[in-house]
Amino acid sequence: MSTPVNAPGPGPTSRGTGVWLRTRPRTPIGWWAIVLSVIGLASWLILPLITTIFGETYPVTDSWVMPAIGTVLIDAAAVLNVLCVWPLRERSVLNIIALCVTVPFALFFTLFVVGEGLGGA
Repeated sequence: MSTPVNAPGPGPTSRGTGVWLRTRPRTPIGWWAIVLSVIGLASWLILPLITTIFGETYPVTDSWVMPAIGTVLIDAAAVLNVLCVWPLRERSVLNIIALCVTVPFALFFTLFVVGEGLGGA
């Protein structure tokens, strides 16, 4: 029994032949995960600058608010990247790199902020 030449079969786009990586995400949620990763990582650079510049003028910037905002942003980025790569199967290089960068940063900053909060600093 022979198959026609144009019959669909296993190829580079079928799921059973292995993982094929793309450079860019193919779904909108993959793009949102990358954007949120950039925002979450940039918040840990920008929020301390805001605290340094406006700490005397606006005392709320020199309180627990700024680390809490940074922690929420980086944790949301890490969760969204984990959801994109594993359950939603977004296998783009950008999403995998964002996952490998944001998850360790999210764990570190969350433990850092919670530890400082429990320590009373």
